[in-house]
Amino acid sequence: MAELCSDGVAAPMGARFVRRVGILTHPRLPETNEIAADLAARLAGLGVSSEVSAQLDSGPLAEQLLTLDCLVTLGGDGTIVRAARAVAGTAVPVLGINLGQLGFLAELQPSEIAGRLEALARGEFRIEERGLLRATLTTAGGERSTFDALNDAVVARGERVRVIAVAVSIDGQPFTTYRADGVIVATATGSTAYSLSVGGPILAPSLCGLIIVPVAPHLMPTRALVVPGSTAIRLLLGAEYQAVLSIDGQVDRALAGGDVVSITQSPKHAGFVRFGPPADFYGTLFRRLRWAAPRQ
Repeated sequence: MAELCSDGVAAPMGARFVRRVGILTHPRLPETNEIAADLAARLAGLGVSSEVSAQLDSGPLAEQLLTLDCLVTLGGDGTIVRAARAVAGTAVPVLGINLGQLGFLAELQPSEIAGRLEALARGEFRIEERGLLRATLTTAGGERSTFDALNDAVVARGERVRVIAVAVSIDGQPFTTYRADGVIVATATGSTAYSLSVGGPILAPSLCGLIIVPVAPHLMPTRALVVPGSTAIRLLLGAEYQAVLSIDGQVDRALAGGDVVSITQSPKHAGFVRFGPPADFYGTLFRRLRWAAPRQ
């Protein structure tokens, strides 16, 4: 039976046989091609077909994306985030294999692949669902664009090295105007990304909150604010400023004074293959952040 977090995000635990797998390689990491070839051969021995590609926006893998039982990524968290956005709102879960530096979202290290493939093929895993946020950009001229983000939406200064003014409203109520390098709105998943680097809190993935945190605010408190996932957040760029809207650090849009970015919880979710219990998240924090264990 599906478990629900406080804001109603389902986290199904079902098992299913895996017969079709996509393997996403990293275009700037040649070793991922060798790993992908070995992985495809091992999967074939288990009766699982696969499609290998470095592209998700075109080509055979993109065309077959919705027919897959699982999408395996070879790379770092950026590769996983890109894959998660591509399959968000579908039944295709992502299995991240870490070849990056931290790998907060990855489930396996390369040395662990062989030992988990039979379990993957038999469907012996749980699916952990992560919520996305939705950012709607409305320009001063009335044009609208919508983006979904797994980690965060950021309004930040562009090429000019100067602070920008961003007026923040929460559920229609004015909150504050930040004069800062930028403002981050992050999901629980994004709490270990850019938000963490500027002092934001870490949220467990089962929480559905959003984090609002300024980047290098001038003469203002630096504390982050955590609000429910159902909250509507509005970011208004000051009239005389220019900035950039960045989605997951991968999609950028130029902003001009008077532009508004409205952020809500997205109706889409992304599923991740997990072999361990939910508490493994805390072990991952320990390993990735290398926090020191207390002396006994």
